[in-house]
Amino acid sequence: MSDWTGEDAPLIGPRPASAFGVRNILLSGANTRHHVASFSGPLSIKGVQHGEIEWRVGGVGRLVRRDTLLLLPDGAEYAMTIDTPRPSRTFCPVFRRGLVEAALSELAIDDARLLDDPLGAAVEADFAPRWESRSGRLGQAVDALAAGVAAKASPETLGWCFLRLAARTAETVAGHRQERLRISAMRAATRLEIQRRLVRARDAMEDDLAAPWPLTEMASAACMSLFHFNRRFREAFQETPRAWLARRRGERALALLQTSDISVTEVCFAVGYQSLGSFSAAFQKRYGQPPSRYKLAATS
Repeated sequence: MSDWTGEDAPLIGPRPASAFGVRNILLSGANTRHHVASFSGPLSIKGVQHGEIEWRVGGVGRLVRRDTLLLLPDGAEYAMTIDTPRPSRTFCPVFRRGLVEAALSELAIDDARLLDDPLGAAVEADFAPRWESRSGRLGQAVDALAAGVAAKASPETLGWCFLRLAARTAETVAGHRQERLRISAMRAATRLEIQRRLVRARDAMEDDLAAPWPLTEMASAACMSLFHFNRRFREAFQETPRAWLARRRGERALALLQTSDISVTEVCFAVGYQSLGSFSAAFQKRYGQPPSRYKLAATS
């Protein structure tokens, strides 16, 4: 067993305020009722292992479930509420200041500058709070950290998990910027506004995956014309609005089948399908097995 205790080995559990920003911290706990009225801290990821928890940022609330993550920049103020019949468990990595920024520098700065000034060439991690799907590389890194904690891995292993998570977080933040750059508008301010409206529409769909969401309603949520919205969405996110919605419905269905006790039929309607047959066909096409098999594996 390694005795490595470097600065990236996370402190696990409640910690004094003085530790925030200085060390990597992992906050996790389960409860049926809990409320944090207001808090701000270093760059962090808010997630759940089971159940659902509301985080509210800038007056906007979102239920974070097993298939979603909330990525918060340094200093963002938020509230958090747990109000569920069964315990919901948080899983929230909090980064030491400078770690994600160093990973961003590696992505944004050329090798010559990094060699000449390895400690001073830092890129600020300035981004708006963002809800992310847990199915991508960021979520995979969160899951790897969770698996390490569950297995009581060594501090060295958990430290490496945190470094990997910082790299994936930097990729995600850089990806937000790439979304904006892919939008083929002339002025930077116009690209920023288009991205803001597209994200607002995507968040609205995320909030109610069970709704029908015709393209006209998606465009309306973005305050954009139908064809303008469709074209810019595909530019920014590299998939059509319908493809994004189908993917997120599939990811939510998978999470519900694996972590909840509701039936396959209830899952079907919870993610916006009108018939069990169409849901089962779409799910099997995406995941290679019918939803009933996933449900059986989760309950066995």
